[in-house]
Amino acid sequence: MRSKSQADDESIREFFWVLRATLNLVLWIVVISVLAVFACWFAGYYSWRADSIAAMQALLHYYLVQCTNLELAQHAAGWAYWSWFGWNRIELAIQSPVADYRNLPLSNLREPILIAMYALKLFGVRLAMLILVAPKFGLIIGLALIDGLVARVIRRENGGHESATRYHRAKRLLKFGLLPLAATGWLVAPVKLPFEILCLPVVSFCALLVWTMAKYYKKYC
Repeated sequence: MRSKSQADDESIREFFWVLRATLNLVLWIVVISVLAVFACWFAGYYSWRADSIAAMQALLHYYLVQCTNLELAQHAAGWAYWSWFGWNRIELAIQSPVADYRNLPLSNLREPILIAMYALKLFGVRLAMLILVAPKFGLIIGLALIDGLVARVIRRENGGHESATRYHRAKRLLKFGLLPLAATGWLVAPVKLPFEILCLPVVSFCALLVWTMAKYYKKYC
């Protein structure tokens, strides 16, 4: 039997799970935004050496055109940009049309800083695209869950058994594999990729994993 202290600790963890999940999400967004900036710096140095700023502008415009809600995308881009540069004087020092960059302390870093500025705007736009697709993603996952539960009832009526192995494998692929990797790659990689090419296979495979989890769910696993 569990002790009273163990039961209290579990109750506290369950009570604060929303706060913990929110903090983990915020931390993940911060880390991914930093990785996105580093990825753009890497691409700017190795792939866009001719004109890295123009390449970043073209990449930002490419994703803005794909976004179905331009206003949300612009707000998200502005929020991501402000979180790094909007509240300090670096923006004014870099973008001032009359500044003499040779006399600025950041003169040698002007191009990397401009790349970072566009990288954060790009990060915000692609994050907005993920937010916009979330309701449709949730609907498809919900349908897969319902169908999987129906398949579970049919399987049990026919004498089938639960499978904790299949359930846990699907859960690990969904929670620690497919979704985090796909979202991270989408937000970080500085490449032109149509959203549908990434979205449709990921959503389909996630639906299959959820269906498998529901069908082979074991009550005590």
